[in-house]
Parts: sequence; structure tokens; C-alpha cells
Amino acid sequence: MERLKSIINQRFNLAETLYWVLFIMFLMLKCLYFQFTTKLNTDPYLSTVNLTMFLSSFSILLIIAALISLAFNKLRFVALFTINLLLTILLIADTNFFRYYYNLITIPVLFQLDIKLMSSVNESILSQFMIKDLIYLIDLPFMLMGVFLLSKNVRKIHISRRAYRCAALLVVGMVTFLSVFHTSNLNSFAYSNNYSAKSLGVIFSHYYNTKLLIEENLLEDDSFTKEDKNSIIAFYENKEREKDNFGSRLKGIAKDKNLIVVQMEALQQFVINMKINGKEVTPNLNKLISDSLYFDNVFYQVSGGNTSDAEFLTNNSLYPAKEGAVYHLYPENTYHSLANILKKEGYNTYSLHGFEKTFWNRDKMHMTLGFDKFFNEEDFALDDFAGWEGQALSDSSFFRQSLDKIDTSKPFYSFYITLSSHHPFTYFENFDFDVGEFQGTYIGNYLKAANYLDKCIGEFVDELKKRGLYDNSLLVFYGDHAAVKKIEADGLMKLLDMEYSEHEWMKLQKVPLIIHYPNQSKPEVISTIGGQIDILPTVANLMGFDARYALGKDLLNNNADKGYAILRDGSVITKDFIYFNDLREVYSYTDGKPLDLNLYKDKITSYINELNVSDIIITKDAFKHGFEK
Repeated sequence: MERLKSIINQRFNLAETLYWVLFIMFLMLKCLYFQFTTKLNTDPYLSTVNLTMFLSSFSILLIIAALISLAFNKLRFVALFTINLLLTILLIADTNFFRYYYNLITIPVLFQLDIKLMSSVNESILSQFMIKDLIYLIDLPFMLMGVFLLSKNVRKIHISRRAYRCAALLVVGMVTFLSVFHTSNLNSFAYSNNYSAKSLGVIFSHYYNTKLLIEENLLEDDSFTKEDKNSIIAFYENKEREKDNFGSRLKGIAKDKNLIVVQMEALQQFVINMKINGKEVTPNLNKLISDSLYFDNVFYQVSGGNTSDAEFLTNNSLYPAKEGAVYHLYPENTYHSLANILKKEGYNTYSLHGFEKTFWNRDKMHMTLGFDKFFNEEDFALDDFAGWEGQALSDSSFFRQSLDKIDTSKPFYSFYITLSSHHPFTYFENFDFDVGEFQGTYIGNYLKAANYLDKCIGEFVDELKKRGLYDNSLLVFYGDHAAVKKIEADGLMKLLDMEYSEHEWMKLQKVPLIIHYPNQSKPEVISTIGGQIDILPTVANLMGFDARYALGKDLLNNNADKGYAILRDGSVITKDFIYFNDLREVYSYTDGKPLDLNLYKDKITSYINELNVSDIIITKDAFKHGFEK
């Protein structure tokens, strides 16, 4: 009898050990799947960064297992399965969210994803789910079966044995983790969730971001200090000195004229002047460029707020929030926005968007930004739908109705936000534009969506000319963010006949910026590297008003050799180099050859200081306090 009990105990212990091993193994596989299916980590698989991520992820799972072994006794199998299930749900959510936003889900993001926002974007996010993602779920039925079988014979374990098991796992986990932790650039974590995830794994990134959120919002003093004020004053004074070194070309050429700005949904620069099967993808924009200023080296700089971030960048010349969206997190701040500036100049100010007014919290934020009236879905006749799975008022109808809603008899600023070309682009699969071999593919559908948007832009420009507004207004057209996510990189490389590399991919993250000033007769291409943050100061120069609190630069009067774009993740792009903050590597802009980071550290640090200044201004509502000495 005793021997039988001993055999049963041995088999149970073996089964329990196997269950613990499977718990760690399956979660490890899921973490690795996330890292590589999102292309956050890439081959070579045995690279230093991948090995660091692997060891970090493994050690964290050991630490989790250690805590479970100590905290739970008879319910330890239930606890293991529950943690497995919760982490699986988190990884699935991260995977789909990351493919769309190229970022992890964080607590600020969860706060901004209210029911209306989720119901509107879930089509885009859920469309990222792939059949292969079922790998996340394959183990769950077997692990659940194990819970039922093992729980029938589970016995309590004395606290001393549990403590011993916990200590053993904890020591191995902590030693392994600490051995790789300090190999990462911790300073970069502040600018990029992706870097912490790529470097130390997705679970660590969630832990780190939660810890950072608690420290910044609950433990740190968020008051606006004298040190904050002095650092901002010093930044702007230095910016003024630099500005004096440049000219004032085209200054005031659109003074007292109307300002019409169109933010074009998901329009990337590579479609401009592109032909497919002999036909232009964007014939109307190409025609507009032949009559305008065309800035062909402008990078989008959005983050977790996506479209709303582009609006914020353009209207404020400040960077987006590190996490979440400024529109949700700081809608009551004081901003020296484009609309607020022009209102002081006697302009009427309007924003227009053919969707729900509460989407991205626009109804509150647009009021804060100084728009007299926000025309939204409630103000338009919903007579035609196109794009975004048929949910959206078509851009054609949106533009057709819009000009009748604003008072064009006196100077005005109107800010248009298009929508039809919103991801996913499957609505346009049968749209009448021949994309040849790309028919039915993601890239083919996007090209059709871009062609439709272009048609609507052409109609709008024609209407402006009919109403005498074309040459009595400063017109600004720009794209808001990426359309082609990294998971679709192969299709884009095929379209462009290019070989993929991180360097070439980064260079493709541009959006068109087209500016037509009144009575312009001579086109010009400006190749100074810049970003959406530079639109406001460029407009300020053309319209002859002061934008002293803009962080960006005037692209018309900035030395082309000194052009740059800073991305929200801390990466920097100049004509000489591209600095990847997540890789901590520098490459030549022209040929992609690796460069010595030590030669560029000081310059990179000075660029990234702009992010720090912007964060202080936004998180501490600095403009409310003023900057008088």
C-alpha cells in the first residue's frame, strides 16, 4: 500500500513538474511569437538584442512562477492557468493593436479607448488578426484539462517547501534578468515603449510602463517649477538666435489671406507621382504640386494618438504625448495654437470632419484649440458613404457640403480632416482603378483608396477656383500618418521594387506636404528634412504672423543642410544620418552604412531635448503660466 502511494506521489510530482514547465514554455513561445510576428524583433535570430530579449523574457516568467508558487497552495494550478489566460489575452490584444498603431497597449491608451472610440476603430484593429495568431490559443484546452486532472489529487505543500521553491526560481530569474538588464539603454525607455519591449521583452515593457506611470503621476511632483520655466525660456531664446541666421523668403506673401488646411487620411508620400499600369495614382495632387510648393522630405511624427496626433502637431507645433493621445489626456491645457493665433488676427476659425464629434475627444479639444465652430457628422447630410467599411461620410460629399457652412466673406481659417481613405482599405477593392497584379491585396486596396481621395481633392480644388478662393487663400495639404504597416512591408517593397532594410523602411515614412500661396505661378520642390511639427512655423512665415512658441522650424527659411525630423520614439533623421533609438544605432542617410554612434551623441542629445521641452509644456500646462522673466 505504501509503495502504491509512493508511486502515485511520484507520478503526481512528475505531472506537476511537467505542468510548471509547460506553463513557462508555452508563455515563452507566445512572447517570442509576439516579438517576431509584429516585426518588433527581426532576424538574425541569434543577434545580441534577440538573445537579450529571450533571456529577459524567460527570467521574468521564472519570477512570475516563483511568486505563484509562494502565494498559492492548493489553488496553484488554477492560478497558473489563470495567469496563462490573462497573459494570452494581453498578448493577443498587443499583437493586433501593435500591427495597427505600431505600439503596445498602455494604461493611458486604455483610458482613452472609450466605448465610442473602440466601436469605431475595432474594425481596423481586428482586421489585423491573422489565422496564424491561433497559436496563442492552442495550449489552453490542454492546460485547462491539466487543471481538472491535477486538482483532483492536489495536496497542500508546507510553507517551507513553497518558500524554497520560490527562492530557487527567484534567484535564477533575478540573476538572469540582472545579467542582461544593464546592457540596455535605459534612457531610451523614456522615449520608446517599443525599445523596452524589443530589448527586454513585452512583459517587461508592460511592467516598466506601469511603474513609470505610477512614478510620474502619483509619486513625482507635477507642479511647474522655476527650473522647468528656465529650461523652456532658454530653449526658445536659443531658437530665436538660430532663426536670426536664416532669411525671410516669401515672408508675408499670404498676409491677411484665408488659410485652408486639409489633413489627408493615411496618405503617404510614395504614392505621389506614382504610376501603375501607366496611370497616375494621384493625378490631381500631382497637378496641384505643379502649381505649388512641394516639400518632399517631411516625416510623420504621430504616436499613440495617430490621426489626432497629426492634428495636434500641425495646429500647435508641439510633439505628441509619450503614451496615449494629447486629445484625451490634456484637453483643458492652454495652447498657442494656429486657430488661437489667427483669432487674435481677426479670423473666423472652423474645423470640419464628417464623423462623430466625440471621436478622439475632438468636440472638447477643438474648442480648446480655438476653433469657433467644429462641423461634424451632425452638421452634414449623410447622403453618400465611402471607405472605412462604409461607415464614413464620403470625402466627396464632405468637401461638397463644407464650403457652404463657413463664412467666406471675411478672412477665415478652415481645417479639414478627411476620412474615406482610413484603414482598412477593403471597401475600395472593387473601386474602378486598375492596380494590376496588386488587385485584391492590401497594397492594391490602399492604392485605390489613395486614388479615390485624390479624386475628391481634385473636386475640392476645382470648387475653390469656382468660388474665387483658390488664389485668395493659402492652401495646405498634408498626410497624417502611415497607411502601410510593417507587417505589409513585403508588399510595399514589391510595389517599389526595393529590398527591405530598417534604413530604407524609415526613409519611406514620409507624408506629402503641399502648400499653394495666392497667385503662385512658379512651382518649387523643397527637400529640407522636416516633420509635421514644422507646418505651423512655415505657415506663420507665409502669412506674416509670429509663432514664437512653435517648437518646429520654418521649412522655407531653414538651412537645408540643417533640416531634421525627430520622431516620438526618440529617433532622429537628418540629411547625414538616421538614428534609430530602439537600436541605439546610426546609419548614413544616403547609403545606409553604419556610422560611429559616439560621433553623433551630442548632436542627437540636443535634438532629443525638443521632446523633453515639449513634454514639460504639455504635462505641466506650461503655457498657462507664461514665460516672462
